[in-house]
Amino acid sequence: MMDWLSLAACLSGQREHNGLQTQFCEALTSNLAVSHAWVVFPCQQGRTLSISEGSQRFEWAVDDFSHPFAHVFQSSTPMLLDPAKLNYWQENPAFVALMMLRQRGESVFVMPLPPQQGQTKGIIVMTGNANVLGSLLADNDWLRICEVFSNQYQTIKVLREEHQQVSALNSSIKRIRHDELSREQAYELKHVLIGDSASMRDLRKKVVTGAQLPLNVLICGDTGTGKELVAKALHELSDRKSKPFIAINCAAIPENLLESELFGHAKGAFSGAERAKKGLVADAQGGTLFLDEIGDMPIALQAKLLRVLETRAYRAVGSNQEISADFRLVAATHVAMKERIDTGAFRRDLFYRLNQFPVFMPSLDSRKEDIPHLVRHFVEEYNANLGTHIAGVQYGAFDLLDQMTFPGNVRELRNIIEYACAMTAPGEQISADDIGGTVLQQHHALAVNSDDVNVDSESYIGMDITDIDNLKAAVRHFESRVIRYRLLRFGGDRSKAAESLGLPKRTLQISA
Repeated sequence: MMDWLSLAACLSGQREHNGLQTQFCEALTSNLAVSHAWVVFPCQQGRTLSISEGSQRFEWAVDDFSHPFAHVFQSSTPMLLDPAKLNYWQENPAFVALMMLRQRGESVFVMPLPPQQGQTKGIIVMTGNANVLGSLLADNDWLRICEVFSNQYQTIKVLREEHQQVSALNSSIKRIRHDELSREQAYELKHVLIGDSASMRDLRKKVVTGAQLPLNVLICGDTGTGKELVAKALHELSDRKSKPFIAINCAAIPENLLESELFGHAKGAFSGAERAKKGLVADAQGGTLFLDEIGDMPIALQAKLLRVLETRAYRAVGSNQEISADFRLVAATHVAMKERIDTGAFRRDLFYRLNQFPVFMPSLDSRKEDIPHLVRHFVEEYNANLGTHIAGVQYGAFDLLDQMTFPGNVRELRNIIEYACAMTAPGEQISADDIGGTVLQQHHALAVNSDDVNVDSESYIGMDITDIDNLKAAVRHFESRVIRYRLLRFGGDRSKAAESLGLPKRTLQISA
C-alpha cells in the first residue's frame, strides 16, 4: 500500500518542477505496480504535449485528435485503453512508438489533472495492469494525491513567474542604473576626450564599455591623437581605479634595459645590478599597466610578455623565482601592426592577445568640427595654469585653423594655441596673425636643418596652373603663399617681409 500522507508531505516540499514530477512518477511506478508513469503539461505556448523517456522524445499537438491525449486534454474525461482499444490509435506514429515501451498486454490509463475539476492543466499517463489502473478512479486517496500534485505544480509555476518578474524588474533597474552611470561617465569623459563629433562620441562610449571589461586593450592611432588619455580613462573608469596606473614608453628605453624596467632584476643579475629592483609590472599590481609604442618592443621581449599574459606569472631578470602578476594591460601604437607582423617584427600571437578590445583614435583632420572645443579648452587650461587672462579667440583665427592640416594632431594644435597664448597680451583675444605667426615659427624651426627646403626656390611656392578655374581665387592663393614663405624667410619678421615685397606692414595678411 502507498503511504499517501508521506507522499503528499514530500510533494509539498518540492520547489522545482522537474524534481516534483520525478518524485511523483517514481512513487507511482514503485508502489502501484505500473510499468511507466508520465506527467504531461502543455508547452509554454499551449500548443503541444511532449514526453521524454531516456534519449527519446515524443510530441503531439493538443488539437490533433489522432492520439488519445488530445481527447482527454480537451474533454477533461479519463480514458482506460486495453490492448484491443489501443489498435484504434495506430495512425499516430508518435503514440505507437510510445506504446512500444509498455510491456506486452498492458493497458494505458490517461487522466486529466487536476482530476474532476473540468479545467485541465495537464494529464497523467500510466501503463500497467488494467484492474489496477481501473480501480484508481474510485480511490479517494489517489484523487487527493493527484490534487496535491497539481496544486503544488501550479504553486511552483506562480512562484517561478513572480521570480521571473522580479528578476526582469531587477535587470531593468540595473540596466537603467548602468545607462545612467554610462551617461555620467561619458559626461565626465567630455572634459578629457574633448569634442562633439560623431567619432569622439563613439570613442567615449567605447571607453566606458571597455573600462568595465577584463580584456586587454590595444589603442591604435597616429602620434598626438591622445592615446595615453584613453588609457588613463580606461583605468579611472574601471574597478582598478584605486590601484596604480603605470605607464612606460617601449620606444624610449634602450632594448637592453627594457626587460629590467618591466620585470625588475635580482641582485647581481648583470653588471651594475648592485641590489634587487622591482619592475613596473610589480608596481602595477592590482592596477593597470600601459605599454605605449608597443609596436617597437623588441621581438625577444615580446615572447616574455606573451608568457606573462598567458600564465599571469613572470621572473625578474637573473631570478628563478616565479612572481604572480595581476594587472590590466592597455597597449598603444602608432605603427601599422599588420606590416610589423608581416615583416616578422611583431609576434602575431601577441597581437591577438593584445587586441582583445581594439580602440581606434580618430585623427584631428578627420574631426575638424572639434577644433573650436579643443582650442577653448587649451586657452582655459593655459589661463588656469599660468594665472593669465586670454580673453578668447577671434573668428578669423578659427577660420585659419580650419584651413590647416595637423599631421601632429591634437598635440600640434595644443602647441600652436599655447604659443599663441604666450604671444597674446592679457585681456586680448588670439588673432589670426597670432596663429599664423606661430605656424611660421614652427615651420621655420623644422626647415632650419633641412636640405630639402629652399625658400628661394620657385618650386617651393610653385603652383599647378593646369587646373585653375577661378583666376581671382588662384591669384589670392598665390599671393598668400608668397607672403607666407617670405615671412618664413625672415623668421616671421613682418616688417622685413613687408619691406621686401614693397608693402606696408599693416596690409600684410596671412592666409592658410
